[in-house]
Amino acid sequence: MSYSVEPRIRARKAFADSGLTYTDLSRVDLEALRDTLDKNLKNFTVMKGYRMERRIRLVDWPNGWAALRCRAYYFEKREAITFGSDGFIGFGGWADDSNAAPILAGFHEWLAATAQAKRAERALMLEAGAA
Repeated sequence: MSYSVEPRIRARKAFADSGLTYTDLSRVDLEALRDTLDKNLKNFTVMKGYRMERRIRLVDWPNGWAALRCRAYYFEKREAITFGSDGFIGFGGWADDSNAAPILAGFHEWLAATAQAKRAERALMLEAGAA
């Protein structure tokens, strides 16, 4: 099993490059992330019972932090994704590259859809303001 920081660094950079900030992310957005991650974990056949925990932990969001956790047949409540209060985003810090892969893939999938939706919302708001 290997652990590489590069895929996690690329995911953090993708978030930074998306133009999104924590203030752009509502509970509904985080629930969409959880659901996207859950779909990816369920399709990951290497680990039996790999799923997302339903509960999202929010502490003083968006100024504080948020935690999305996962479980499998032999563990519960491990980090899937944590949005830290210092801006650091953690991706399955416990997981090797193989077990982190569906978390990272799900994050990238969610990020692309969310960034696109937020850009469209902003464009509509600008159009409405100009009218």
